[in-house]
Amino acid sequence: MPQIKKEAKVMNMKLDKSVHEKLERFCGETGLSKTAATEKILDKYLTEYFERPEGKRSLF
Repeated sequence: MPQIKKEAKVMNMKLDKSVHEKLERFCGETGLSKTAATEKILDKYLTEYFERPEGKRSLF
């Protein structure tokens, strides 16, 4: 059965070598692709960020 295609945007970026190594390790341990892992990680972070009141939002 074919997968349903989702609407997507292509994004190219450079990652710090140490971040890329962590992503590779994470993908190896979880079995996720880099795309799936990056989507999940960014979605979790951004959801938590936008749930905070505007005055309390910070990067970390």
